[in-house]
Amino acid sequence: MAFSVITGFINKVPFFEVFKDAEKQKLINRADCFLKFKKEDLVFKQGDSGDTLYLVLQGKVGLFRLGTIKASYGRVSLKEEVEKHVADLGAGAIFGEVSMLTDSKRNSTARVASDQVVVMKITKKLIDSLNHPTQIKFHQQLLLSLATHLDDMNSQYIDLKYQFDENMKPKEV
Repeated sequence: MAFSVITGFINKVPFFEVFKDAEKQKLINRADCFLKFKKEDLVFKQGDSGDTLYLVLQGKVGLFRLGTIKASYGRVSLKEEVEKHVADLGAGAIFGEVSMLTDSKRNSTARVASDQVVVMKITKKLIDSLNHPTQIKFHQQLLLSLATHLDDMNSQYIDLKYQFDENMKPKEV
């Protein structure tokens, strides 16, 4: 993949806004961390071990999770595993970070949802190879991303709870 194309992708992603040009260039020179996928390709599968996070530079990645939700209990049952669509992630989105940070198994499947996707594969080893100021920037951006995801999930939970509570009210006659 041409460096100028990757530079264009990276310069459009908010994650890298805090990085200096020299720091971005050092990453761009590591061609092994940029991957291109086609529609329906798997990036990773639920249950895989994960020491890598991914940053979408171009295209869309869909996240899917196995399980069913019992509306009466609000619990996930894995007895009848059905793949449920969780979200579509576009340019600038990070995914896989929880498994990388916690050394846990992947809790979802990531599959390409557009004709083509370009992602940056970021491993612990890659972050450790960077100088200390650049590592700090990566960690700050990861924290910001995690906080944003948590805030989004809280909002979704509140919206769902409100909808559930409204649906459970007795109907007036």
